[in-house]
Amino acid sequence: MHLYIQAYDKLLSNYLKRMEGICSELPVEALGWKPAPTMNSLEVLVVHTTGALRYWVGELLGAEPAHRDREAEFDIHGLSKAELRAALNETQVQLSRVLEKLVPDALKAKYYFTIHEDCFTGAFALAHALEHTALHVGHMEITRDFWKRND
Repeated sequence: MHLYIQAYDKLLSNYLKRMEGICSELPVEALGWKPAPTMNSLEVLVVHTTGALRYWVGELLGAEPAHRDREAEFDIHGLSKAELRAALNETQVQLSRVLEKLVPDALKAKYYFTIHEDCFTGAFALAHALEHTALHVGHMEITRDFWKRND
C-alpha cells in the first residue's frame, strides 16, 4: 500500500474506532436520542457515515456495490449496540481491503458518482470520505456530550 493511501486507511480506521467508542460508552437509549428535533441521533450518524464510506471508497474506488439508500439512512431507529458495532467493523474491513489494492494511479482516474450525477477523481473521493467521516465523528462527540449533560 502506498504511503499516503496507508495514511488514509489509518485515519479512517481511527475515526471508526472513535465512533465505536462513543456508542459503546453510552446506554442503548442514548443511541437513538436526538439533542433537538432537527439533529441526527448517534445511530443515524453511524449508519449514514458507514453508508457514505461504503459508497465513496467501497463502490467508487473498489468497485464493490454499496447498495446504498441514502435517504433511508436518516430514518434509522432502534438499532442495538451490536448492530452498530457490526456496521462499523464491516465498513473497516471493506475500507482496508479496498485501500490495500488501491494504486496511486486510481487517484488520478475520474469516477462517475450516481448520487451527485457528476465525475470526480479518486483523490477527491478519498479526501471527501475522510472529511465527511471527521465531520460526523465531531457531531457524534457533541451529541454524546449533550446526552451526558442531560442525563
